[in-house]
Amino acid sequence: MKLHTLTAPSIQAALLEARRRFGDDVVLLESVPAQGDQPARITIMVDEPQQPERLPFGYAGAQQLARKTAHAAVHSSATAASDTTVLTTEQGNGSTPPVRTGPTSASRRGQLFPTAPAKSSPAPPTIPAHLTDQIERLHRRLARLEQQLGGALVGASHRWLGHPLASELLRQGLRPSTVIRLFDRLVAQGFDPEQPDEQLRWALAREMRRQLAPTAPRPLQGTQVVIGPAGAGKTTLLLKLARHASFFGRRTTAVLVLLPEEADSQPYLSPVELYRRFELPVQTVATPREMTAALRRVQSFDQILIDTPPLPLQEAPARRLLLHLRQLLGAVLPLQVLFCLNATCNLEDIPPQWVRRLPLAPDALVLTHLDEVRRPGRLYDWLVALACPVVCVSRGVRVPDSLEGFSPAAFIEYLLRL
Repeated sequence: MKLHTLTAPSIQAALLEARRRFGDDVVLLESVPAQGDQPARITIMVDEPQQPERLPFGYAGAQQLARKTAHAAVHSSATAASDTTVLTTEQGNGSTPPVRTGPTSASRRGQLFPTAPAKSSPAPPTIPAHLTDQIERLHRRLARLEQQLGGALVGASHRWLGHPLASELLRQGLRPSTVIRLFDRLVAQGFDPEQPDEQLRWALAREMRRQLAPTAPRPLQGTQVVIGPAGAGKTTLLLKLARHASFFGRRTTAVLVLLPEEADSQPYLSPVELYRRFELPVQTVATPREMTAALRRVQSFDQILIDTPPLPLQEAPARRLLLHLRQLLGAVLPLQVLFCLNATCNLEDIPPQWVRRLPLAPDALVLTHLDEVRRPGRLYDWLVALACPVVCVSRGVRVPDSLEGFSPAAFIEYLLRL
């Protein structure tokens, strides 16, 4: 604390001068107003902050500071040792000194701060199973988007991408890498961007049709089992197959409905009543023993169609369901597995490599809702990547008229608007 006396024409002027010189934290102790020729006078008290220790500058200053710190550490250690000696002497009259569980003074020498006790790391939070599946799907989708973005950036400078036909293919949903590959094939065949659009379009159609060669349909033979995600239209497809004259409409057909393992505890809607409405013989099967009995009852029919529960899009539940179905279908020979795909679904959720890894591997593919597809280029890329035969397609919901065989050439002509 320090006392200061200031004079000014008035007390207010003196206070203003004090605050200007010493700040706002001044305490007024005495004030005397101006009288005659004597100016006003005030006495104030100021709390001045302690000045920090000035550190010497340079290498010599650093050595001096180090020596001062070491001297303070040695002094504190010596004091602690003398205190321990005195305490031992006072307790030495037949008494046992208490056991010290903490660190000894020797272990604390040279430490400016005590060592903090080790904290136990918290257990990692547990994530529910359904959230884990959603997070995995999100990671897969982000990885595919990153791959597509990389392909788009790589092909952005390709000379063919500025061609009107290439722009049309991109609008139809084809990937930039697919468009570049197709036009590179045309260049290798002697075509160039200056040729008439009609010639390029038909040459491109031939090349795209060649890439779709593995999707050429094969005959439907033996017992047909249809698998696919929810909403793909498996039951409607089987109704159309059973009633359409070009497929099994001229044969006597029976339907077997496979039930999930826990049908009572799952939100599963049985399609039995729908089959009965179309006057089709139908039976439900839940165990291998029931399958043996059902096959014995339908052995006089020309054709057997098998309906299955919806296929989950997560790999672990899908494998569990298909392993159960494969156990039920062990006695069915010959057997052809059809994968039913809604052509309007998000194809990124059903990657071709996932379909190929299924325990009940599809022998052929069926496309439904094909008339509702707005960007067929997405479907083209998916079919080329899967390289699986497509036996038929469904356009509309009418039973059985909206079912027809798949034609790769017709699909390409529709995509290119030929």
